[in-house]
Amino acid sequence: FACFCKDTTKEKLEAIQRGEDEKAALNADIAELSSKRDALDTTIKETQDEIDLNERSMKQAAEEREKTLKLYETNTADLTSAIDSLAGALKTLKASKSPSLAQIKSVSKTVSTAVMLADTMGLGGGVDKKFMAFLQQEPSNGNEVPMEDYDFHSNGIIMLLEKLEKDFRAEKVDVDKIEASSLAEFESYTQTKTDLVKELNHKLEETKKEKEQAIADIESANQRL
Repeated sequence: FACFCKDTTKEKLEAIQRGEDEKAALNADIAELSSKRDALDTTIKETQDEIDLNERSMKQAAEEREKTLKLYETNTADLTSAIDSLAGALKTLKASKSPSLAQIKSVSKTVSTAVMLADTMGLGGGVDKKFMAFLQQEPSNGNEVPMEDYDFHSNGIIMLLEKLEKDFRAEKVDVDKIEASSLAEFESYTQTKTDLVKELNHKLEETKKEKEQAIADIESANQRL
């Protein structure tokens, strides 16, 4: 009977010890899982913050790109209009070997507009005021007969128009190149950010799943305590 009691007591003690060991192990698992859950919470927050930051960067880049495009469209429209107008003015003046004042006056608005645009864009290096003053003269009589004292001025104006047209065409090429570069840079930047956000969203979803599993494991361990 004594041996039976000893054996029973030993078994009880061993069972109690096993229970305590299992409880300790479960508590350790719960602590580890809780720590893992907290770390995953931090990762989720950091990943979400990084997603938000990159999405804001893309939005800002898109807004800047829209402004750049509008400026390009304005500049290229002005340049194209000026080039066409200058080409037409040159055709008018060159159609006659000796342009009359009336012919010159007919393109004066085109010249003035082109000169103002050139000044705005920093092209042409300024225009001799004598040409502009000449354009503002009114005929001394009502006829449109070529006048000898206009020959020098008309030739100078033709040279001015040719120079402005050349400058505008060169500027148009530069503006187009800058626009193409800007567009390529924006598209590359957007693609890089889009790919990054996609990766971050995948990471976020995986981390959330991992957190859900950790929470489930904690609940399971608590039920076994």
